[in-house]
Amino acid sequence: MRPTPPPSPRALVTVLGIGLLIPLIVTTLLTVFAWPAYRTAPHHLPVGLVTTATLSSRLPALLETSVPGGFSLTTYENEARARLAIKQREVYGAILLDPARPADFKVLTASAGSPAAANVISGLGTQVGTVMAAAGFSAPQVEDVVPATAQDPRQATLIGAVLPLVLSGMVTGLLISTRLHRVGARLAAVSLVGLLTGLSMGSVMQFGFHTLTGSYLLNSVVIALAVGSVAALVTGLETVLGLRGLGVAGALLLLLSNPFSALTSAPELLPGWWGPLGQLLPLGAFGRLLRSVAFFGGAGGQGAMWVLVFWLALGLVLIAAGSRHHTAREGAALTPSTAS
Repeated sequence: MRPTPPPSPRALVTVLGIGLLIPLIVTTLLTVFAWPAYRTAPHHLPVGLVTTATLSSRLPALLETSVPGGFSLTTYENEARARLAIKQREVYGAILLDPARPADFKVLTASAGSPAAANVISGLGTQVGTVMAAAGFSAPQVEDVVPATAQDPRQATLIGAVLPLVLSGMVTGLLISTRLHRVGARLAAVSLVGLLTGLSMGSVMQFGFHTLTGSYLLNSVVIALAVGSVAALVTGLETVLGLRGLGVAGALLLLLSNPFSALTSAPELLPGWWGPLGQLLPLGAFGRLLRSVAFFGGAGGQGAMWVLVFWLALGLVLIAAGSRHHTAREGAALTPSTAS
């Protein structure tokens, strides 16, 4: 029986490379996905304040001492104006505080905009009540001005829609790149995928899990725009860069856009500039726009809409430019044989 030859140096290098690469990838993924949740805390979270002139100057300083940089307070003249600001997505909630009427101490929230932010503001109200206990205040009345649906108060379906949305774009890009080669066919496929996926996901989210309210068609248009932007981006990057484009798209969507989309919290609950950055990427803009359209009559969603339009347009431009480049290159390769 012949002895087994020792492994070659190349095999040893391969084994070592795999052994080091996989833990590095897993550690990176763990860090990217867990770090935003681990560091969740208010960072200049917009909150309204209705109170007397004296407290309007003292309360912000008190909150700054207890939670440095945690809240950005805007004073409103009355409760009606604070409610309007919440419905227009200028603030996530408001505190109504009158020293002469402790029994009317109230906190207004909007869980439809962010269940996590609503919980933070409710806790802020409790903290204020504790500080003002000597003046007769206790726990505030909490009113959800723009609530999430009773069937899905945590908006779990909206959060769960992210992975199917990304996968649909990745699969669409892969299929289009291997099956379709003409620019028109690729653009038509991206459009059809976006439209039908928007309608199907919208029906599940609105009628199946009752996560969304408002117009089903408008909600579906938002989802279609998000799916189309992701699918166009993936297809465009693959058209220009080949299989490397799929890797770039996957890194952009899964490692940046997904963990920093703030769908589970709010941009102002993420550390540093990661919150604003996430809103400039497709998934963060998708969450912002869908919540605005489904619960706030579109208020506060204009910027997110243009972000999705930008990514959609970028993807379409890449598809067109890359396809024409390939066509020109194929034509140049065929010219000598044609001439001969």
